[in-house]
Order: sequence, then structure tokens, then C-alpha cells
Amino acid sequence: MTDSDEVPHDVRASLDQLLAEARAAAERGDVDTARPLLETAETVATHKLPAGERRDRVRWGCAAALDALPNADLAAAYATATADVVGASDPSL
Repeated sequence: MTDSDEVPHDVRASLDQLLAEARAAAERGDVDTARPLLETAETVATHKLPAGERRDRVRWGCAAALDALPNADLAAAYATATADVVGASDPSL
């Protein structure tokens, strides 16, 4: 991983929390809570992650989870997969 792929600790923590809460809300069928959490995660990724594959994948994952709402299982799966990308040592995985 190159330095440009590094996720700052505070950004990683924010995205992890937002995506975990969005996943939990989606699993409960709470679209009104999940939607703003996913939108905020997408905004954080857009403005705080370095340009590159990780940022693109996180933004895509947030958008896919939003599109999947109100399908709780699918939206939760997208949120989980997106969180995995945030924490992955290789953003292409």
C-alpha cells in the first residue's frame, strides 16, 4: 500500500462508526436512520479519503447501499462490504 492509500485514523474511525450504525439501522428496517448515515459516510469518503481506488469503492458502496434501501439485508450487506474496503490493506480486495 502506498502512502496515498493510507486512511487517516480519524477518518477510518468515522467511516467505521457510520457504516456500522448504517448497517444496524438497515437490519432493523430503519431507513430513516440508515439513509443519512450512508449519505454522511459518502460525504466523508469524498472529502477526507485520498483520491484513488479506495475512495471510489467506498463512495460506490455507500451509493449502492442507499439504492438498496429499503431492502434491509442487501443494504446491510453493502454497508458491511464497504466497511471492509475502508479497513483493507489493499483497497482493490
